[in-house]
Amino acid sequence: MRSSQGVTLIELMVVLAIAAIMLTVAVPSLRESFTRNRLTNQANTFMAALNLARTEAIRRGQSVTLCKSSDGNSCQTTGKNWEIGWIAFVDTDKNGTRNTGSGSTETLLRAWPALPSGYSLRPNANFDNFLRYNPRGEANNQGTFAICYNNQRVDAKAIVITRLRPRLGHDRNGNRIPENDAGDISSCFTS
Repeated sequence: MRSSQGVTLIELMVVLAIAAIMLTVAVPSLRESFTRNRLTNQANTFMAALNLARTEAIRRGQSVTLCKSSDGNSCQTTGKNWEIGWIAFVDTDKNGTRNTGSGSTETLLRAWPALPSGYSLRPNANFDNFLRYNPRGEANNQGTFAICYNNQRVDAKAIVITRLRPRLGHDRNGNRIPENDAGDISSCFTS
């Protein structure tokens, strides 16, 4: 007699059933993990932009402004959609808009691209169009930016702008919604 090697149809069906169950559980978990990691990456990128603007304002002894920009050169002054991208520039006339004409002394420091589709970066009303740091490193206002995926507050990120330093909002009450100084962010559109 020869012994056969392999698996029976029943064994194969059991393995496939177990694999299907594991995939059903693992795929949504992986998707959520990917989204959370991308939100963290976007929050870190925006924090780096804020820190660059603050540091350059102190180093240069001039006001430096961040504004939303879809072209990487000039400021957009409508809407709250910072997810289109943003720029940092030396704001010599302190008007929150980069002058790009001939003879302009408003140096572009850096441009950041738009966020991936589905992600939003929205401020409260204090920063609709721009955020400026003066030569002492102080922000022109206080407020919050919310970074969300598909407009969901759960697992979103909040960046709290204080006069001196930006900081990440934390979730102190454990409900997976980041908090600013007033509590949970109220939405992904007006934090």
